[in-house]
Amino acid sequence: METATTRIVSVGGKEYNIPKRAVAKINPKNCVNCGKCRAICPVEAISEQQRVICRICPSCTSQPALTFDEMVSLATEKACTTACPLGISPQGYINLVRIGKDTEAYQLIWDKCPLPSICGRICHHPCEQACKRGILVDEPIAIRATKRYLTDNIDFVPEKYPEIYEERIAVIGAGPAGLTAAHYLSMEGFPVTVFDSEAEAGGMMLRGIPPFRLPREVIAKDIDRLVQAGMEIRLGEHIGKFQMEELLKDYDAVIVATGAPKSKELKIDGWQKEGVMTALDFMERINHGQEIWRHPGQEFKLDGEVVVIGGGNVAIDSARTAVRIGAQKVTAVCLEMDENVPCHSWDLAEAEEEGVTLLEGWAPQRFTGLHNTLTGVEFEKVTKFGKGSDGKLVVKTDPSETKTLKADWVIVAIGQGRDSLWSGFKGNENIFFAGDVERTECSVVDAMADGRKTALQIAAKLEGHPIKDPLDLRKLNEADINEKIYPAVRLKITRPEMPVADPGERAKNFDEVEGAYTSDIIDTEVLRCLQCGYQEVDTDKCIGCGVCKSVCPVGDVITMDAIGKGAEQ
Repeated sequence: METATTRIVSVGGKEYNIPKRAVAKINPKNCVNCGKCRAICPVEAISEQQRVICRICPSCTSQPALTFDEMVSLATEKACTTACPLGISPQGYINLVRIGKDTEAYQLIWDKCPLPSICGRICHHPCEQACKRGILVDEPIAIRATKRYLTDNIDFVPEKYPEIYEERIAVIGAGPAGLTAAHYLSMEGFPVTVFDSEAEAGGMMLRGIPPFRLPREVIAKDIDRLVQAGMEIRLGEHIGKFQMEELLKDYDAVIVATGAPKSKELKIDGWQKEGVMTALDFMERINHGQEIWRHPGQEFKLDGEVVVIGGGNVAIDSARTAVRIGAQKVTAVCLEMDENVPCHSWDLAEAEEEGVTLLEGWAPQRFTGLHNTLTGVEFEKVTKFGKGSDGKLVVKTDPSETKTLKADWVIVAIGQGRDSLWSGFKGNENIFFAGDVERTECSVVDAMADGRKTALQIAAKLEGHPIKDPLDLRKLNEADINEKIYPAVRLKITRPEMPVADPGERAKNFDEVEGAYTSDIIDTEVLRCLQCGYQEVDTDKCIGCGVCKSVCPVGDVITMDAIGKGAEQ
């Protein structure tokens, strides 16, 4: 029976009556909402509170006003802290930077994201879309740019991974999913070995993303830090059916994280003509400094006109790359229209600045040209696009409305496929799958998030007990009315423009397009954060152990309030 000075705690199916000598209290004014205390609390006594932001007056910000009910409900509907697929608290590291704790901010990111330099450049930043400053006041905090600033400027030295368990884990694939799974399992204390058939680790980040968006030295920097922490990565080792059988003998669990390494081909009339290539083959050759592959005798012009079929991020990357290797004219064509176009709006905007044209709502019908020579691509206008009741794509066109684009060569970017080898291993209880090899999410951070989930599944299996997933604790609660935020009295400053290279100049080379904020800009930008959330302790649940206080990166946030004589202070 619990009393005011005792607390019953269940551990491993047994109940323990623990004396309470103190309870934790969190100062909401000093809390940066990093969430570390909540994640480590053994009894789930800590929860996130979100302050209501006043938006009744129509003139105090540049965004539309809300009704009272909308204003209150938004507090628990959206937050940067619940938007990150990896569970990082952007408010946490933004405000650690604000108080001068840059190393602690980096550590907060590293604990959940083993590829911070990479994510600081190419993450599609769903946290910014959930930022309440952007929704209610003016523009979202530059969260991704702040992460990049930290990774560019902090010489972070990670602690060595702990060695706790004897069970060994093999990871096949050194891409974002595989490396993230290996990172989480290594932090848990398992010996992990990552295998990859390539000469460099990075997977699709090396093969498919152009260096003007993700420089190769940035990838190497993150990989080197993982090795520095103790991760074993064995390169140039192909894992096939025979090798997999050997791994299952030597390791207690095997993760397949080989991604979707095969570009889908568009098998319409003329698809084998010279100059028709898949996006992955094209990007891989360019990224590795190789010439575009040709049959003997092929003479298509690299400086001619190029058609890219597809509207996703890979298609846009391919189109921008074609511009850089000398294409005279580049046109991307996709089935989708308007908000259904799958590429990120900011990537498309940069592509259009560089001369790429996107045609929406056209379906390719055939590649034109005499014999094996390519002269163009014929399209029909899309009249219906969507998914049927069975989940399959439904596309209808109008044969009477056609368009033919001249093309000296074509890049087909309509998606990627998995290696069929791994389907034969499904059902084995010691084999797990992570990333694009198993699921359809196509971004780097989504693949990383799936690697994280897979790691937790394996850890729970090998440790023999359930493992609490911190993401399951990401529930937003409405804060006390006295914590209400009033934008009218907050700092009035606009989000700074991100420095980018001149479109005319950058289209001539593969140098990084996006620049970085200076320390002065970052120091001002972090002040824009409204500090919407903070952590709060349920004193009835709290057992007074004080572990929350020990992990707080700020230092003056959590106190232990005595209950009786001899209480912890």
